[in-house]
Amino acid sequence: MIVRQAEPKDYSAIIELQNANTPDQLTEEEKKQGFVVSSMTKETLDGINKNLGVLVAIEGEQLAGFVCLATTNPLPEHPIVKAMYESFPQQQFNDKKLTDYQVFIYGPVLINSNWRGKGILKKLFAAVKDFTKNDYDLGTAFINDKNPHSLAVHVDGLGMTALKPFNYGEETFQLVVFSV
Repeated sequence: MIVRQAEPKDYSAIIELQNANTPDQLTEEEKKQGFVVSSMTKETLDGINKNLGVLVAIEGEQLAGFVCLATTNPLPEHPIVKAMYESFPQQQFNDKKLTDYQVFIYGPVLINSNWRGKGILKKLFAAVKDFTKNDYDLGTAFINDKNPHSLAVHVDGLGMTALKPFNYGEETFQLVVFSV
């Protein structure tokens, strides 16, 4: 298993994996294993990759998983990311406001169903920390309340800390953070 920064040749596989794991493509049972609500294009991925990075886990020629990473300056043009960022002044981690940290955005992250439960997420997460450790203090992510599996994986499995939830529209999202 190799974890590295994505290359343009990886974008098609990332989009295929993303599109296969949106709520409208999954049964109710499959949704319990987690889902993504992103709709990234090759252009979107290239922009994210040039902004901070997209990391991929590759085994042979197959994509086992990916994670996107973005800076907060410039802030990605995504309404939920904007709502999360606007909550930062009211959020605290280790007795400091989030605005007092060098923060990056973690996510979306997705593991191919054929590789789930095999430690791929932990490998990607370790690579994220290594990739960002020189320039950032904290990673932040949002998780839809309708995705409890993802929240459990990130808080219980990876040790992220849940802060105050925030809302966007009619939905509630958990804000989670981790030190790098």
